Amino acid sequence: MYNLNRSELEEILKLVNFCMTHIKSGNVDPKDLLIEMLKVFHSYDAEYFPSNNGLNGVDLSNSFSIKEGRADQVKYIDHYWRYDPLYEAQFSPKPGNRVFKTDDIISYSQLKKLDYYREYLQHINWFGELVIRFCTNDGFWGTMSISRSPKQPHFDGNDVQKAEFLLPYLINTFEAAMFFSKINGERKAFEQWLETRPEGVILLDAKLRPIFFNNKAKQLCHPLSGLKPELLPKLQNEDITLPKPILEDCKNLFNKHDNSSCISHNRIVNTKTGDRYYVKYTLINQPCKDIILPYFIINLNELSKSEYETGMTLLKDYDLSEREEKIAQYIGLGLTNKEIGKKLGISPFTVQSHLRNIFEKTGIKRRSQLANLVK
Repeated sequence: MYNLNRSELEEILKLVNFCMTHIKSGNVDPKDLLIEMLKVFHSYDAEYFPSNNGLNGVDLSNSFSIKEGRADQVKYIDHYWRYDPLYEAQFSPKPGNRVFKTDDIISYSQLKKLDYYREYLQHINWFGELVIRFCTNDGFWGTMSISRSPKQPHFDGNDVQKAEFLLPYLINTFEAAMFFSKINGERKAFEQWLETRPEGVILLDAKLRPIFFNNKAKQLCHPLSGLKPELLPKLQNEDITLPKPILEDCKNLFNKHDNSSCISHNRIVNTKTGDRYYVKYTLINQPCKDIILPYFIINLNELSKSEYETGMTLLKDYDLSEREEKIAQYIGLGLTNKEIGKKLGISPFTVQSHLRNIFEKTGIKRRSQLANLVK
């Protein structure tokens, strides 16, 4: 066991704190980490080789270093990797030996005799390397190579010990970077899909603060807030302002919510200008440890133009059967269950049964709400 002095321990703890801070923020830049590694190991240069998409090898084409020029990296990727005595040990995806230095593989006297050293390593001012492989039984996250120049002392056992101490924190950092990269990619894809939706979509947190809104929602919220048309062009680049009726509905829905996973509410909002909007609220309860965190999804549709067609289009989103859609049409025309039964050749009790199914699928509670939606 090698003994680390106080200065070395302080450098290590500083780097551990750096890793923990970036893991919590979800914002990890490998280049920033390489710079910190140079300080801890008092080295000349550092290079990072990220894992491939399958987490079973490295992606040489996306490697980068702090000082080594890209042209020199391309030379290595295209040609010199074949002659690198550390290549197999450095880039193997198997857990194996995760920290080693150059003279664990080849002596420095032998290294100097290689064309690889004379033609490549001397050119980039590299001599000794400390290799750290971020691999576990669950995956391979990449390889970091920290190098020293010929004028610097060789890496020794203390350097290996420091790297082994840091290894779990470094692996967690790169795992977090991979995780947040995936999450952010999925979130961006989902947001792009929401932008293509014909209706406005708003996501709110438990404090009714907007988490996301598409452009259509922004367009519809301005007139719903009672703003004058001439003011709308000036507000195009501002954040969304939730109309008072929507805020009140969300508060009421929040006060009524229980521990059920999802509840919905619908209403028609009329503005002073005579425009009409269909608003659907969905409150989703997400358990987090010992508390329930509600989130709101709000869908907005304008009913002012082609109201009947718009209303029926909205009903199609609820996966109604053909018979249920027909009954919804007759409800919009103001027909009773008996009158609808005669037109469809079914009993009023069967009409009422279909009506219950419509209410259950749409979340609409009253006959008048359904009529307002489709008439």
